[in-house]
Amino acid sequence: MKDVFLAVDAGNTKTWAGLTSADGDLIALARGGVGDIYAPAGPEAARSVVLSLVDEVLTSADLRESDVKHAAFRLAGVDWPVDEQFWSATLEPRFGSLSIKNDGFALIRCGRLDGQGISVVLGTGAALAGRGPEKELALSWWLQHPLGGAGLVNEAMRAVYLAELGMGEATKLAAVLPPLLGASTPEEMLELTTARGNRFDFAAQAAHAPAVLALIDDDPVVAGLVELQAERLTQYIGSLARTCGLVRPVTVVVGGGLVPEPDAPMFAALRRTCDPREIELRHAQAPAPRGSVARCDRRGRRDADGNRSRQADSEAQLITLS
Repeated sequence: MKDVFLAVDAGNTKTWAGLTSADGDLIALARGGVGDIYAPAGPEAARSVVLSLVDEVLTSADLRESDVKHAAFRLAGVDWPVDEQFWSATLEPRFGSLSIKNDGFALIRCGRLDGQGISVVLGTGAALAGRGPEKELALSWWLQHPLGGAGLVNEAMRAVYLAELGMGEATKLAAVLPPLLGASTPEEMLELTTARGNRFDFAAQAAHAPAVLALIDDDPVVAGLVELQAERLTQYIGSLARTCGLVRPVTVVVGGGLVPEPDAPMFAALRRTCDPREIELRHAQAPAPRGSVARCDRRGRRDADGNRSRQADSEAQLITLS
């Protein structure tokens, strides 16, 4: 039997599991719910989602866990050592060769063969990670600004409230966002999203990011919010580059649901805020809605004997799915 690799990408909105061959060909694919142990449903719910998807792809391919050459898990919520320990206790008994990292690392091998550089995943939230000669680091809870789709909507709602209070610039968002949330006024929107028992979580916020971005050409407030997030992301990229000891120009791969295409507004803003002399910005193309595998690099690395590194292949093929 040919070598088979398992990759799992768990996020705050959805989780994907996929099996690939050593050449990156897709064997099986499954999609499920939230796989973040910090999500409101809790760690046991996240574990159930991840394991059920693993079982689903293996069953569909008529394979067992022991048939997997290497398994790479890139999971939202792997923020601290205790989080990695949680997943290790779950996954190590199942797989002989295993890699567990924060989902911020999911894109990093789409940039350079040696796996060095910075990955910026902009989906429900934001996940940034860097790997260099001195260190590797996932920022996760170090991110101190609202970022990604949820962050953009959060800032858009704040802009509506500030405009309502006479403390901010008038914005078309005031007419767009309340109806989307079932409200008729900004005040009603505030109550619906903050009252006890509300379910306006990260995923619910991020779902309205397209409606905000649709106004970018007609509303200076929206354009400013996109530019502001890009500026903040650029600062975090700079921090990662310094911490990891990366040499300029630093390869930075950007992907995720908020930047599905190279001409996406947020990616265009990043091109403006990133100095090309310091940052080599690359876009990781989002796959078709029905799912596909982004084969970041089919060649993989080679070891000292010139043999292809299968583990590197597995990580390079780690699924980056919208």
